[in-house]
Order: sequence, then structure tokens, then C-alpha cells
Amino acid sequence: MVTNNEVRTSTAILAAAFLMFVFASPGFTQEFAAQQWKIFEQNGLDVESIQMRSQAANSALASGDIHYVAGVGPNSVAATLRGLPSKAVWFASESLIYTVLARPEFKSLKELRGKRLGLTGLGGTSDVALRIALEAVGENPKDFIIVALGAPQLMSGLENGTIEAAQLNSPLNYHAKKKGFRPLLEIGDYVQMPLGGLTASATSIQSRYGELKRVIRSLQLAKRMLLQSKEKGVDLIMRTIKVDREVADEMFADNRRSASGNGVPSREGMEQIVKSLQMLGQFAGKKIAFEEITDTRIAREVAKELGYKMD
Repeated sequence: MVTNNEVRTSTAILAAAFLMFVFASPGFTQEFAAQQWKIFEQNGLDVESIQMRSQAANSALASGDIHYVAGVGPNSVAATLRGLPSKAVWFASESLIYTVLARPEFKSLKELRGKRLGLTGLGGTSDVALRIALEAVGENPKDFIIVALGAPQLMSGLENGTIEAAQLNSPLNYHAKKKGFRPLLEIGDYVQMPLGGLTASATSIQSRYGELKRVIRSLQLAKRMLLQSKEKGVDLIMRTIKVDREVADEMFADNRRSASGNGVPSREGMEQIVKSLQMLGQFAGKKIAFEEITDTRIAREVAKELGYKMD
């Protein structure tokens, strides 16, 4: 699927693993910025980005139909541990932008015990992050009725009372606040887990090293440009997901707070992902080495070349 033509440009096939509102995540923002601002092109890349569900992306990665998956999280790490030859190679961020919001009559998490709390999917990043955060503030996740709904149904469910609370990411969390729903828990304050990033096949790491380095360099440059220029970042958000200036300003501020500075995958972030999987009963009792699921070599090279201070 990748051809090298006469002008050193290579075509990198990158799957944006499809999740509801994936476009609001830091990883997608940088990917889109790298394309819009021709950063991929400046680094000798013609990137074809395909949206697909996580399971389909994993299958395509295994077969070689795609080379990289935009995202690092429980689904991608679980696939690696189940035998998919792949590793996390770059972080877009190191904390999550999720908020638990409740109907106005509920003033605390304690009041939500036994009530319905909606999120977009069970077993993925949003689910395990919620459970970790609830435990961190002294709550038992089993005390809540956690239900999976599509993102549009979360908002309508809050409004019509079919659920009492919902965990929302941007931009829905900002819209919900404006409608008067009460924020009760900021997940990112308690869960240091990546949101967005890059997972590469073992074959790509070994045989497409130069291309992968240019992909990571492009994403890191796009991230730096986004963080350094509020006007460019806010304009990109407004044009990409069609939100107003007020919401775009809030999204930009959250992305700036959550962004992983040098892009190098951290031990803490990967350990949190493993912990979340084990909380769900997967790989229980198994000691998992950082190097088994992560390859930081290229991200470290890029970070040094771009002038980031390294540990």
C-alpha cells in the first residue's frame, strides 16, 4: 500500500481509529493540522488518513493494509498484548478531557449512587478512566449504573431524564455546561492516561523507520504550532468541528493543559493503561514490561532534534 515515487515522497497509510467525536481529541487535531498546514508534505509524506473502528484498524494493521493507527489507549494496548505485532510510539497528550456532568438536581457524586451514568462505550478508554477516577475520589464504580449510549443520546438522555448523569468529552461537555448541567468530576485530574497518539506495526518500526520518524516529526511539529499559536489553534478547531468561538477557546485551553510536551510515551501513562485493563479483568496477574508495549526510540530522536529537554 506504500509506494516510493521519484521525488522521495512516500505514502503513509494512517487509520484514525473511529470513536464518536474522535475529531475532538488532541491526536486528531494534530493530524488534521499537519495535513492542513502541509507539514506532512514538507516532511516528504503523502498521508492517506482513513477512519475505521478500532477492531477493523487492528486487523488492517496486522495485514499491512495500513501502517499506523492514530491513537494509544486500552484497545490498542490490549491488541498488542493479545499478539498484534504493534507498539505505542508517540503521545499526543498525557491526560484525558472527560467530565462527568449531572442533571442540576444532583449536587454530588454521592447523590448519584444507584443512578444511571451514561458514557459512549464499555471497556474502552472512557469506561476504564471513569472507574479509576471514581475510585480515586473514594467512590465504588459498582454503586453506579453505568450504561453505554451513542454520543448524541448522552445529551438527549440528560435533557429528558432517561439518565441522571453522563461522562462527556469535548465539545459536548462545554455545551452541557452551558445548558446548566452540573460538572461533578473532572477525569483528567485523577487519570494520567494518553488521549491520542500513534501506534505503529512492528514491521513499520523495523522496515519503515525513516518514514515513521517523519510521521512523528510532522505530528510533533503540528502539536507545537497548535500550542504556540492560540489564534491558529482556535481557528482550526472552529473550522474542523463547526463550534463557536467560546467553545473553541475552551477546547484549546484544555488541549494545551493536557498535551504531552515532547511526545515521548511515558511509563506512567502506559502503566495506567495496563492498570485499566487489569481492572476490567484482562491480563490479570501478568507482569507487563514497558518495552513490551512501547517503543520510544523514534519519538526520543525527534524530540532531541526539535530541541526538547530530555530526562
